[in-house]
Amino acid sequence: MCGERLETSSEDFDVLSWYDELSSGYDELYGEEQRRKFLQVVKEVSSINHVGGGNPVILDLGCGTGGLAGLLLDEFSGMGPLYYVGLDLSPSMCFLSRERVGNAGLLGDVVAGDIFRPPFRGRVANAVFSITALTCGNFVEGVVQALENLVREGGLLIYTILCSDLSKIPESGLRVCDAIAYLSEREVLCVVKPLPTPASKVSFDGLELREG
Repeated sequence: MCGERLETSSEDFDVLSWYDELSSGYDELYGEEQRRKFLQVVKEVSSINHVGGGNPVILDLGCGTGGLAGLLLDEFSGMGPLYYVGLDLSPSMCFLSRERVGNAGLLGDVVAGDIFRPPFRGRVANAVFSITALTCGNFVEGVVQALENLVREGGLLIYTILCSDLSKIPESGLRVCDAIAYLSEREVLCVVKPLPTPASKVSFDGLELREG
């Protein structure tokens, strides 16, 4: 949950500390920019067939202050009650996001955790979002496959990669994309309609994500 202390590397701790310090002023500094980005993300998703199944479960990995949550409620409202789960490395961001989720009238929760070690079983969500969490600097081979493993058959994986030079984005970061959109000169959006293949275990960079 939001108050839990995470096991982190020194690099993770630096990122966590920076976002904890930034959290109180994050929306003031970046809120409008992020909202424009989220609106574009939802627009791109709207142009693709809706995910299958009713009562969708949505994962928002790297949710920050929860700015995407209310927009997702509108986008998936025709599919039955939406259950939203946000994930962020920063407990302070989690608390702000949880408050926003409650104000939006969403069912769900926000948990503290690492996108590279997602604390979820496989095939748990109808749609998985990760916006402005992956960068050229932190991209790990296999992370996209690990995120895809969280998506149910017929669902969607929607993520962005942020990079000062988009030509340096790893090929594996875009190889699986069914649709690509450039959100800015520094960020590209990828939408993946996962294939209905079984996935019992995915490993990357010495880590493993197991289904079950």
